[in-house]
Amino acid sequence: MALRTLSDLESKLVMELEWQEKRLVTLQDVMDILDCSYGHARKLAHQLEKKRWMDRLGPGKYQFIPASRGSQAVPDMNPLLAGSVLIEPYYYSYATANHFYGFSSQTPATVYVATTKTKRPTEIRGVEYRFVSLRPSLFFGYQKTRVYTAEVMMTEPEKAVVDSLDKMHYAGGIAEVARVVQAARPRVDLTKLADYALRMGSYALVQRLGYLLETIGEALPPKIEAGLLAGVGQAKTYLGPTNRWGTGGEYNARWQVVVNVPEQHLLGEIRNV
Repeated sequence: MALRTLSDLESKLVMELEWQEKRLVTLQDVMDILDCSYGHARKLAHQLEKKRWMDRLGPGKYQFIPASRGSQAVPDMNPLLAGSVLIEPYYYSYATANHFYGFSSQTPATVYVATTKTKRPTEIRGVEYRFVSLRPSLFFGYQKTRVYTAEVMMTEPEKAVVDSLDKMHYAGGIAEVARVVQAARPRVDLTKLADYALRMGSYALVQRLGYLLETIGEALPPKIEAGLLAGVGQAKTYLGPTNRWGTGGEYNARWQVVVNVPEQHLLGEIRNV
């Protein structure tokens, strides 16, 4: 316990962080709470890191380790808490969101972060964070969500599906995305799903979504079906990436999709849920 003993000033800071139930702390937070200089805040943060009241996540960014974590001062290992301070703006999506919502049984080894900026992959405590740069027009459909002990920015369920169709390699590939669509279908707002798909401005995305929704089972409500069909465009697209699946396969004229993924591979994932 002696390791976590505090000076008067450190105690004031810790008590305020405990009172605010703050888990992520910046040097600016320290400056605001103690009304001190940047240099003093930096020194205090370093001291509290040595005493295991803080865990450094990046330059000027720390995870506070409250007294409730015990004498061993074990930091909260929630990877989404740690990742939430790495970049702004951000939201979690792709395989990370699919797992969170229960659309996928796969536990991704990488945490996928959507952002409007560019950043190289970062590793914290053995977890890789991969940043997916989006145009501002595609950066929508997310909300503050509680994940275990933290509130983070998470894509909405409908946008998780749409993002996965947009960049399938971040969601496990076409077969896994098909499974995501099936799992999500009864649990999402289909009108919002269709609206978000059309908002992405990608004919291929709308074509794949329409084909998968129709292939999975029940007919779509007429209004949603008509809206998606209106967004199909004039050119055909391939269900899976041609560099992986080639250019052969049956052509679905309704959605203008070449089903270049073998049925056993695709439908096996869809049906075996």
